Amino acid sequence: MSSVCAYAKDEEKEAKTEGFYIGLSNGYWGNTWRAQMVEDFENKAEEYKEEGIISDYMISNSNSDATEQLNQINAMIDSGVDAILIDAVSPTTIKSAVEKAKAKGILVVIANDPAAYEDTICVCGDNYTWQKIQAMWLMEQIEGKGDIVKITGVSGNAADTIREQANDDILAEYPDVNVLTSAPGNWSQTDAQSVMTTFLSSYDSIDAILEQDVMAEGVIKAYENAGKDIPVMTGDYTKSFFAKWAEMEDLNTIGVPYAPGNATVALEVAVRLLQGKEIDEANLVANPMDENLINTVMVAPPYVVTKEAQPDATWMEGLENTEAISLDEAMELLKDSADTAALDGYMSDEAVDKLFK
Repeated sequence: MSSVCAYAKDEEKEAKTEGFYIGLSNGYWGNTWRAQMVEDFENKAEEYKEEGIISDYMISNSNSDATEQLNQINAMIDSGVDAILIDAVSPTTIKSAVEKAKAKGILVVIANDPAAYEDTICVCGDNYTWQKIQAMWLMEQIEGKGDIVKITGVSGNAADTIREQANDDILAEYPDVNVLTSAPGNWSQTDAQSVMTTFLSSYDSIDAILEQDVMAEGVIKAYENAGKDIPVMTGDYTKSFFAKWAEMEDLNTIGVPYAPGNATVALEVAVRLLQGKEIDEANLVANPMDENLINTVMVAPPYVVTKEAQPDATWMEGLENTEAISLDEAMELLKDSADTAALDGYMSDEAVDKLFK
């Protein structure tokens, strides 16, 4: 197995410990979560800029357009950045840009959505565990039997691929669960509402809905427009969803934040690597896209939200850095946030420091 534990600076950059120029290439710009992720990155970058650690930074966004993202990354390379954080449209589309960056001695950090490339570091949310929690919860609610539908994310995106693998693995343990159909909702409330409306017109009985990410309110709207009772469903982690959940006494759901703050952790790791620090191999795991590449810092979900906190539930087993909290506690954490804000979480500076030797 191969691993990447340190960033090898070229001679010209060897003595440099501050004044870094860093780029963020964001490959998807289709919902409020991505806007919050970019904002989290920008806020931390501004802190580093005030301290002199960063001289400047640049951000580019594309709307799931691989060619556009490649052009944007190449522009960052040509502008002389010291490091590029890449959240790729697809894990396989950025090879040429990654190779070009490495050839110029630029640090490449794969951020948020995983992609597997030698001599890079991947800092991403634990999509598999994140989705596994929700699938386990749903199976417990329906006692392992019934007819369900699935609404997936953006087809081809690395996060969606991993999440669906988690769903498949959990559902394989429940032969009495029948998946009636599945369709992508593209992490969009509007698309999810349209998909769910089609499902409701096609099936007389749906026992549960296994959806992912920020689409739950779209599902609820489809049921409300159809005048039907909402079955048990996996949920969302935005303030507006939690507020709606609090108003709906009979809604049986769960919220597991996939934290926009993952981009902040990626930036903090990048800065430390640029400063010459080395990641402790014990804190690296196999890349989700290539089990032979040990180059990944996996960031666990910060919270699991249920109506009442359930820290001893089966889906909480082994989650050392994830806190089980109640709906009321989640609402309190979000009280000063916009309705569109996601329940967020960050690794502290001390926790990030512990990743390094």
